[in-house]
Amino acid sequence: MNADFKPGAPAAPTELAFSFWRVFGRHWQSSVRYYGLRHTAAQVGGAAYRFLREFLPGRRRAKYGDLDYDFDHMVDTTRANVGFRAQLIAALSGHQYFPTEPWLFEQIMEALPALSGQQSVISTQQSAPDRGNIIRPGLEDFTFIDLGSGKGRALLMAAAYGFKKIIGVEFMPEWHRVAQENIRQYAERRAQENFAAEGKSAPMIESLCMDARDFHFSAGPLVVYLFNPFPGPVLAAVLDRLRQSLRQNPRPVFLAYRYPEFDSLLQKCGWLEKVAGTEQWAVYANRGIG
Repeated sequence: MNADFKPGAPAAPTELAFSFWRVFGRHWQSSVRYYGLRHTAAQVGGAAYRFLREFLPGRRRAKYGDLDYDFDHMVDTTRANVGFRAQLIAALSGHQYFPTEPWLFEQIMEALPALSGQQSVISTQQSAPDRGNIIRPGLEDFTFIDLGSGKGRALLMAAAYGFKKIIGVEFMPEWHRVAQENIRQYAERRAQENFAAEGKSAPMIESLCMDARDFHFSAGPLVVYLFNPFPGPVLAAVLDRLRQSLRQNPRPVFLAYRYPEFDSLLQKCGWLEKVAGTEQWAVYANRGIG
């Protein structure tokens, strides 16, 4: 695999038109339709409470527990330096930002090749602190899509697994811009280390600034990753959009769900079946490939 990563495309036009009230209004309307007014009001109040609780001394210290990945890879994906305004907007219109833990991401990726009985291949080219390119046979035809990609940590981690293309979708312009810079810096560093494997082309990595409900799923096999980025109504809308895409263009799809708060929504989808998981994550496949 060639690790001369390619920076993502320019930000989507929606970044220029970002407005908290527009985003919150859309969230409120969809939640009221889905849950009703009373439940929605309670949900927003609970989100505000959880947000304010993060400023307790013990919670504030915990925010710095995810810095190891950033120190090792010279990027900025931590939640420790996320601004008050950005985290408040995210809390009231969806979920707060949390980056994926590398060891859990590895578990989830390990579950994908196990489904086909294939073994992973770790490149012998090592460069501390990287483990090397973790090639998963069969994933070279898949596009990796992270919905609610934040600062892009999962995009960078996915780059080692041999995906054909990697796409992040994030509605917060501030985090989208950080993700673009992370992609650029990571690309430059890997290029300088001459980490490329002979005969392999680099995956395209891009971050899109848009609402996931407006995202068009690309053709071809997909691995769709979710770190519990949405409240129930938004997740339901995204799942319905994915179902329509599969109806129009049948293809293999794996849906990897970290912190499956709304796992019941996926279980109710007759076109999905759970094929792997723990208490902390679940992997679903569209029926016929699991």
